[in-house]
Amino acid sequence: MSVEVHGSAVKSVIEGCGVFQKRVKALLAEKGIVELELEAWYSLDHVITVITDLSASVGSNLLLEIGKYIPKNSVFPPEINSFEKAVALLNVAYQLNHRNGNYGEYKCIQEDTKTIRFICNVPYPAMVNLGILRGFARKFQSLATIEEVNMNGGGEFIIRL
Repeated sequence: MSVEVHGSAVKSVIEGCGVFQKRVKALLAEKGIVELELEAWYSLDHVITVITDLSASVGSNLLLEIGKYIPKNSVFPPEINSFEKAVALLNVAYQLNHRNGNYGEYKCIQEDTKTIRFICNVPYPAMVNLGILRGFARKFQSLATIEEVNMNGGGEFIIRL
């Protein structure tokens, strides 16, 4: 069985596309995802392919917008009530939204009391992960700054609180 992603996370891909929702729905339909069910599970490979296709055809800024919708739609532990907790528990939330196999992880390294190194060893592009971090900062009205260290793969960021 291949790695799967929860339907609520796929909803973020659709909503994050804004005016391009018709395009993303057509791409998902090509992968067999016609009627999105929020509690269902879908192939992560299919979702990553759709995200990659969107980035190639529309641009990587769309990935940033998709990421910003993740904090709104995905399943998260109830104790996430601040930006700092969101960052610290993002890997737990990631595990709740993915299943079946090795799908990577988020690493949160506290460098000092005000600095966190955030490493994204996940199949999602760095722009999606930057969007997730910015989405949580917005959700919790945090004034944290997010510095892009490495935008290859899933990305690496320095967060200053």
